[in-house]
Amino acid sequence: MRPCALVTGATRRVGRAIALELARAGHDIVVTWHTDASGAESLGADVRALGVQCRALQLDLGSDAVDSAAHALAGIDAIDALVLNAAAWRSSAWDAPMAEAALDAFRVNALGPVRLVQALTPMLKASKVRGGASVVAVGDAHAQGTPVRGYGAYMMSKAALHQAVQQMAVELAPAVRVNGVLPGVVAWPEDMPSERREALLARIPLQRAGEPDDVARLVRFLCAEAPFVTGALIPVDGGRSLR
Repeated sequence: MRPCALVTGATRRVGRAIALELARAGHDIVVTWHTDASGAESLGADVRALGVQCRALQLDLGSDAVDSAAHALAGIDAIDALVLNAAAWRSSAWDAPMAEAALDAFRVNALGPVRLVQALTPMLKASKVRGGASVVAVGDAHAQGTPVRGYGAYMMSKAALHQAVQQMAVELAPAVRVNGVLPGVVAWPEDMPSERREALLARIPLQRAGEPDDVARLVRFLCAEAPFVTGALIPVDGGRSLR
């Protein structure tokens, strides 16, 4: 039987690249989507064209439905790779009240992924692949010491996710490995002005933006080729975290 990978928020950008990379590596794919039903349908067709199966589930990581996610996966005995990609990226002006924005970001970007891992732990522990199942969380390199002005709530939530990766690595060992990949500039926010983009590029030692596939290839490696790696937080940022 083929290994099974579940990728949250997989309809576009980095999540889509990850789902396709794991499909090319021979995984059957389960994807979750929140509002982009057409994107899920398009991705499903592309995944199936690679000769593997694809199943799509609507899931809001900020809701209590995440606790019962396992019930929506009837017929799947084990999950071999779980990629926590779904996130809410929203600006939060410093001169505006922070509480509501911070709590919303935390629910989706940090607590939601943890709740999903808890809900799917029996399925992860049922994996028979070498080294056991793998959980990979998609964090953010900028939340590791190079914050972006105007995104405080988002940055705090991603920093919490990074800590959660290491906590889960301890809690789930030895049966399940948990790691984080921390992209820098690999897919521009659609509403980011060109001058902001140029300013960010100027601070990247490699002097260019990355691509979603750069993240996807690292995720595939951690899932399929790194049985002795857990608790790692690996930047994919062209060296931005060095400055």
